Amino acid sequence: METVNQISVIEAAMAIVFRGGWVLAPIFILGWFGWFLMIERYGYYFMLRGGNINGLGGFWRTLKKNGEDAAFRKLERRRYGYFYALASDVRRYRDQGPVAVRNAMEETRHRISVSLSRSLRTISTCAAIAPMLGLLGTVSGMVHTFETIQLFGFGNPVLLADGISEALLTTQAGLLMAFPLMLAYNFLSSRVENVEKQAWSEALKYESYVFSADESHPGVNNATESSSQSHPGVNNATEGSSQSHPGVSETSDGIHSENSEVK
Repeated sequence: METVNQISVIEAAMAIVFRGGWVLAPIFILGWFGWFLMIERYGYYFMLRGGNINGLGGFWRTLKKNGEDAAFRKLERRRYGYFYALASDVRRYRDQGPVAVRNAMEETRHRISVSLSRSLRTISTCAAIAPMLGLLGTVSGMVHTFETIQLFGFGNPVLLADGISEALLTTQAGLLMAFPLMLAYNFLSSRVENVEKQAWSEALKYESYVFSADESHPGVNNATESSSQSHPGVNNATEGSSQSHPGVSETSDGIHSENSEVK
């Protein structure tokens, strides 16, 4: 029973394709190709979205509680996340300074943006071409109808039905392919833009966190050096005070010599 139903569905679909004329086949091929790219882009988007950054048990909460290594172990569960790629650049190039870190982040951002938008233009093109193909099928069906009228007249409506059905089926198929594909494309574009903004802002926040933490240690060393530099002044003062004693001794020697002369 199931085999019979499957065969009947396939036969009905093939009958619709043949009734729609030669234009209907490219519309179906274009529609399936556009939806294949859309599903692939959605999978890539969910992969780049990564884990939760600010939520409960997220990156920042783990960073503050358990340290940097534990936070990155949490991010490594989804190694292809957008924020993980940018944060890894900060961690990898932090010893080379802020300029090297920012250049690496810009390069990663450009590379991922190109990968994200690689098929979006093709999807929008498919959504734009589908109604045009439907319009082409409409024109082709009307031409077919007028040729039938020219040959047989208006006496037999059955002969006219083929051309009219060809015109209507292609128009309907083009619109049915274009509308859902365009809606899915617009939604995906907005979500990709939000992921890019969130990942970049959080990466900049992590960059400032890293370099502010690194700059705090040299400040302590500078304070130690400044305090150590103050000791030579104290030594100089001690030396100055020690140098004053020979003068006192000279004065005392002079007093002793005068007393001896008086005597």
